[in-house]
Amino acid sequence: MKLRSLYILSIVGLFLVVVIQLGGMMYAYDSYKKEAKRTLDECFRQAFIETVDNQINNLPFPDYTIPFYSYIPKDENRPMDNEVFLGYQQAASFLQDVYQVTIPLDEMERTLEKKLKWKNIDRTVWIDAAEDHSQYSAYRRFKTVVSDTAWLNEKKGEAIEAAIIAPFLPLVKDVFFLFLPTLLLTAFLIYSWAQQMKYIISQRRGIEEQRSAFYTLAEKMRQPIGEVRSRIPEQRWEEIETSGKHILDMTEETLSAAKEEEWKRQAHKQHSFKIFFIISLLASCLLMVAWFVYLYRTAARETVYQVNDCFEAAFYDEVMYNRYPLFRSQLGENRESEERIKRSESPFAEEQREYLKGKEAEYTINILYVVHTHNTIDQNYRLRAALIMQKHLEGVEMNFQYLDSAFAGYLSRLGMKSRSGIRQFRYPSDSTVAQVGYTSVKYGDYTSRFIPLKEDSTLCVQGVVKNPYRYVATSIWYLLLPLWITFLVMLDCIFGQVKVLRMQHRLEQFQKDFTYAMIHDMKSPLNSILMAAHVLAGGKLADKPEKEEKYRRVMTEESEHLLALSNRVLMLTQLDEGHLELHKEEVSLRPLLNDLIAKISLKANKKVEFNTVYHRCETVYADAFCLREVLGNLLDNAIKYSREEVKIDIICESERGICKIKVCDNGLGISLKDQSRIFNRFERSAAAARSSKGGATGFGLGLNYVQQVMLAHEGRVEVESEEGRFSEFTLYFPARS
Repeated sequence: MKLRSLYILSIVGLFLVVVIQLGGMMYAYDSYKKEAKRTLDECFRQAFIETVDNQINNLPFPDYTIPFYSYIPKDENRPMDNEVFLGYQQAASFLQDVYQVTIPLDEMERTLEKKLKWKNIDRTVWIDAAEDHSQYSAYRRFKTVVSDTAWLNEKKGEAIEAAIIAPFLPLVKDVFFLFLPTLLLTAFLIYSWAQQMKYIISQRRGIEEQRSAFYTLAEKMRQPIGEVRSRIPEQRWEEIETSGKHILDMTEETLSAAKEEEWKRQAHKQHSFKIFFIISLLASCLLMVAWFVYLYRTAARETVYQVNDCFEAAFYDEVMYNRYPLFRSQLGENRESEERIKRSESPFAEEQREYLKGKEAEYTINILYVVHTHNTIDQNYRLRAALIMQKHLEGVEMNFQYLDSAFAGYLSRLGMKSRSGIRQFRYPSDSTVAQVGYTSVKYGDYTSRFIPLKEDSTLCVQGVVKNPYRYVATSIWYLLLPLWITFLVMLDCIFGQVKVLRMQHRLEQFQKDFTYAMIHDMKSPLNSILMAAHVLAGGKLADKPEKEEKYRRVMTEESEHLLALSNRVLMLTQLDEGHLELHKEEVSLRPLLNDLIAKISLKANKKVEFNTVYHRCETVYADAFCLREVLGNLLDNAIKYSREEVKIDIICESERGICKIKVCDNGLGISLKDQSRIFNRFERSAAAARSSKGGATGFGLGLNYVQQVMLAHEGRVEVESEEGRFSEFTLYFPARS
């Protein structure tokens, strides 16, 4: 991959993380704003009702006097909360028109701010006349949350609304300290990965240059080595020694250039990132945990509010719709009680009652009382109404089954499917008096605020919810999703860098092995030729014909080895450039294999047993020179990678017009991992560490050469091997078309 493409991908990766994070934050802000809007509406209604209720309680009438009735046109689809809210808006108009009482907006603002703080929204609030929001700028609409309107006097067109600025600031403040290190860590991971890849690209470039220099050297050696080989029979030892020194100098020059480049590269080598990877992985995990804990705790706090709301609503239902009707039925609707109610009405309420006679089917009529007890901030109108009624219902036994069912119903409508229950206990001893449903409070379970059933708070009731972790987690999925994606990107960067480190190590080992292979396959034969030529030129072996013949044989074998290496390199170069011309013909396999076996047997320093089988395959359509080189390479490998006693089977068979030549041995075998790599160029040099300890040697060009030649013949080569037992290479030659 080009460096430019790498940097582009790195920038794209970082940009993707930023987009995912910002997208998650924008979605979170949108959800937070909607939740802020819902909370503001709820708290604004409560503050409005409580402020109006306090003004009603301050009217100069005895307790439980009815100053007026509220009457709202009936609508079966209207929730009870909306009916109460509409009723108090009507009450605000009556206070202004009948009793000349103005609703104090500053008091309502203070009440609203306290309620919002209890809901974890600590922002400045103002209540003012309702406005046309379409005139707001886009920025103001973005940062401002406005409540629903409430009528102070519908006839006069006086309406108010509440507004808060930038409710997302607490979210940004909390998230910033997690978002910033996450972004910085991701950026540094991507940067370090890019730097490591830059170093690898430099390594590969150096290897390519070294390989190119080797190719050039091998081609330059062909002619001088050929001359050396031709001079051996003529016994021109001085000329051979001179040519050998010249070739050795070329080899040394190439090796010195490779070593110099390696030293330069090592001087600019990147610092090891191993410790950083461990730290990064731990930091990523800790950040993930910190993010999750923060988000979960934030959602858990909201869930606590929801559990409290559900329990208060269930308590209100039990008081108003269960015990209060029972209480009414016990009292009875007699004339005496009706006269008592008349005597407690204000004159305006009496007029209203006369007006509303016979209109019960048309209106929902609510009775409003004067009760000289100032409404407390932490009790909403629903709970306060239920507690006032509770004072009169102490003689009526609470229906815990009804309360538990109502509580579970409210939780279910929220999507909270966890088990729940009701617990009645004494305070402060916390001894349980009665319980229904799930009440064994364990770690992670949620409990509502207790509600006193007596004025001295010695008897209380409380709702319990079994740990609703699924509900909490699913409520913040839009925040967890980008968090997981970011974490996966971090892990990908970290493990990618681990892979890069392994690749660096492999390339470094490859370069060392390559240099070792060059020294062994080039310098060692040249040194042998030079030493033999020097000894023979000195005439020291003139009276020892056996030793002289041995030296000549060594010189001939080493020259042939170098020529074979040069020819192989030249042919691979031609294959790469598409310039190789094959001279295909029908080649007889028996004489070719017999000649190869005879020559290999003479050179082998091990006991080798050959077995050849020809099954309807005596000839193959191929280039004779290439075929000889391919088979010679496979047979040479079979002997190299084997134990002291070698058994080689050569099987030639024809199948569906395809000629297959198998070379099987009982050698060391090839591991499954290496089988996918052995045909790569120079891959053999990865085993040079063993070579330096007495194992087989070579550049690793042989099997790549075999594969390239077979592809040029429109055939293929396959390997089957089991480590420690055998190896079998199969050549597939297509029939002559």
